[in-house]
Amino acid sequence: MSKQEVMLEQYNEPEKLKEAMRRNPHLTRYIDDWVKNGKESPAYVEQLSRDMRGVTRPNLIYPVGDPVFIHIYFEREGERLKYHPIEPAIPAQAADILEKVEEGIGLLIDEKYDYETIEEKQKLLLDLLDKVMEISSSVKGLGEYVLRKKGDIVKIIVNQETYEAIKYVLIKNKIGLGIIDPMIKDPYIEDISCDGVGPIFIEHKVFASCETTLGFKNDDELNEYAILLAERSGRPVTFRRPIVDATLPDGSRINIVFGRDISRRGTNFTIRKFGALPLSVTQLVSWNTMDARIAGYLW
Repeated sequence: MSKQEVMLEQYNEPEKLKEAMRRNPHLTRYIDDWVKNGKESPAYVEQLSRDMRGVTRPNLIYPVGDPVFIHIYFEREGERLKYHPIEPAIPAQAADILEKVEEGIGLLIDEKYDYETIEEKQKLLLDLLDKVMEISSSVKGLGEYVLRKKGDIVKIIVNQETYEAIKYVLIKNKIGLGIIDPMIKDPYIEDISCDGVGPIFIEHKVFASCETTLGFKNDDELNEYAILLAERSGRPVTFRRPIVDATLPDGSRINIVFGRDISRRGTNFTIRKFGALPLSVTQLVSWNTMDARIAGYLW
C-alpha cells in the first residue's frame, strides 16, 4: 500500500458512508455505477484535512450537506484532478416530469403569492410543489409518475425519491444558482471560473486546481447562464453593458464578461468565494503560515 493510500485509509469512514448511502439513494447508485465500471471504490471522508495536500491521486467522496456530495478523483497523468458533484437528478427519459411540475406551479401562481426574502420564496415554492405533487409508494421507479385529477388540479403522483429529486432541482434552479450551486455550498472551494464554452474550473483549498465534470456545450447555453448570474447579483449584464462586477446573494464576488465582441473565447465569469468564518491564529500556526513564537510576539 502506497503512502497516499495509507493516508486516505487513515481518514476513510466506511460506516459513515453506509449511513449516507442509506439516506441518499442517488449516492448509492453513483458508487455502484462507479464500481461496476471497474474502478476502485472511493474513500469517504467527512471532513478534509490540509494534510491531504500530499495526495496527488485521490479517489474520495466528501459531503457538503445532504443531499450533495463531492467526488474528487485522479483520471490520467498530466491532467488536473476531476471534481464531480453527486446530487439528485431526474433521468433523461423522464425529463418531461419537471416540465409538468413547472406548468402545474405556473397555473397556481397569482397576485396573492408574494415574497420579500429568499427564505419566503423557497417556502412559497415548496408549498406550491406540494399542491401539484403527491407521494405514493405504489409508484416504484425513479422518474415514473401517474397523473390524477383532483377537482381543477392535476396531481402528479410519484415515489419519495422522485419527489426529493424534483424538490432539489427546483430549489437549485429557482432559488440557488443552478449548475454551480453545489460549488457555492462547498466550503473547500475558493474560486470558480469559466473561461468560455467547455468545463468549469475550481480552485480547491486542499486539492488546488481541479476541472469539474460540469460545463457549457455552446455559447447560447453559457450566455443564458451568465444572464441568470447577473440577475441574481442585481446587476444585469447586456451587450451594451458587457462587463459586470457584483456580489452574489451568499456574499461571493463575481466578475462577468459577456459575449464574443470583447472576449475571444466568448462569455466568461469568475467567482471569488469567502469563508464563512475568518481564519484564527491557531489555524495559521497549524498550517505553518507562522510559528507559535511569531504568533506570541504579535499577540
